Amino acid sequence: MKNNKICALKKTTDFAAIIKKHEVFNNVIFKIRARPNCLNQLRFGLAVNKKNFPKAVTRNLIKRQLRQIIQRVQPKSIDMIVIVKSNYINNKYINNAKFFNEVYNLIHF
Repeated sequence: MKNNKICALKKTTDFAAIIKKHEVFNNVIFKIRARPNCLNQLRFGLAVNKKNFPKAVTRNLIKRQLRQIIQRVQPKSIDMIVIVKSNYINNKYINNAKFFNEVYNLIHF
């Protein structure tokens, strides 16, 4: 069952717009760059870099897990880029979900 209130950002221009004007919320696992939008939906982009996670299998696993975590949060009217830090791989999925929810709940606009 797909939620229409959440969609992925894929265009470079969307990422650039968020990076240009954003607020940063972070902890030991995640860094979220976010800005409000007027679309009444949550739009997100994922940034999992090759330097921290050299294997494509690992990067794809992290992205799949993050999409699942994001589908379970209460949508806010924001655009955000989720940047994953290298500590992600040292924790279990449940702990990573808790860390994400901590950071996500800090976002207020």
